[in-house]
Amino acid sequence: MPMNGRLLRPRQTIHPEAADWANRVRTNGGSVSGTTLKAVDRFVKAIHAAGIRDRFYRLNLFCGNSDGNLNAVRTPLYRGPSLIGTQYGNTTDTNSNFVAGDYVETGAQGGLQSDGGTKYLNTGLNVFNAGLAADDFHCGSYFNSALNNSGIFLGTRNAVTGATKGVQFFPAFATSGMFVRFGGLVNSGIEAGALAANNGMLVGVRRPTGVGFRNGLNINAPSNISGAQVWLTSTDTPDLFVFNTNSSNGAGVSWFFGRAQMYSVGKGLSDAQALAYYDATQAFQTALTRGT
Repeated sequence: MPMNGRLLRPRQTIHPEAADWANRVRTNGGSVSGTTLKAVDRFVKAIHAAGIRDRFYRLNLFCGNSDGNLNAVRTPLYRGPSLIGTQYGNTTDTNSNFVAGDYVETGAQGGLQSDGGTKYLNTGLNVFNAGLAADDFHCGSYFNSALNNSGIFLGTRNAVTGATKGVQFFPAFATSGMFVRFGGLVNSGIEAGALAANNGMLVGVRRPTGVGFRNGLNINAPSNISGAQVWLTSTDTPDLFVFNTNSSNGAGVSWFFGRAQMYSVGKGLSDAQALAYYDATQAFQTALTRGT
């Protein structure tokens, strides 16, 4: 008698973190398709297999169904360096002015589209209270469309207590390419020169000097790094915004114009870790048919 085919094929199990995310999406009023959950599951497993799960203090893949409140889209996959440890920031990204029409889950137009003037998300995360160190930090995102001097994608700064303190991430700053400010308003981060397409997966890392990655590859040369590598911390730095920068004195706000497929903030990455992160992310974006 032939053996039952089900016994020959090991049952596939969803990773606990992927299942936890899907449950939180549903609790928040959103929904997740089987295809999306499978893609999230593969992403989570790839991150764990690469040994880089503890690098992420907040990560949102901008996926799930679209509704008036964008409940699924605003539910981050990661809110701390582990599922059972301390969680940071808001349980969901607080929405300011995004509507259902700003989001498409799959395809070439997939991602969340901002308008460069009114729409942003508040993570509720204070990057310094979370314990992220001066020489161990990353921030980044994935962009499947070209950017051109599109403003600050994510940022926070305290301009009240003297020298400006915070983090600001420019994915495509004029002709300078990717530009991350770790600290003040001078060129205290990394500049990688103009990027041909100004898109793909862009990640800025401090370890302790500034390093930039595009699609998993280190794109820095010594001549591209300018300014003192200054990290100015402040526990009263305001919450981190996405698609904008949050400023304690209301000045210097720089709105982002463009479409993004995700964001992440956390500890620094080595070259090998950045490549593994890109591989996991690219596979996810490809699964949702919204990769570059």
